[in-house]
Amino acid sequence: MATVTDSDLKELKEMIVDLKLTQVKMSERLEAISLTQVRMDERIEGIGNTLTELKKQTDKQDNRLWVLISGMFLALLGFAIKTSINP
Repeated sequence: MATVTDSDLKELKEMIVDLKLTQVKMSERLEAISLTQVRMDERIEGIGNTLTELKKQTDKQDNRLWVLISGMFLALLGFAIKTSINP
């Protein structure tokens, strides 16, 4: 039958301490990864909001362009009618 010596107990104790430290380090790494994931999610959400705002702006600019074109067309049409009626 094998006997357990003090050196064996110290070795087991050191192994347990090392395992606990490894667990703590792993939990810290997991926490850091989860924080990074949260930050990435926030950035992605911010990018999505920015794209939505850009789409709204382009829609407004598109509307402005058509208003400008139709205004110019009406002015040209009015000028053509005026010159054709009163030469």
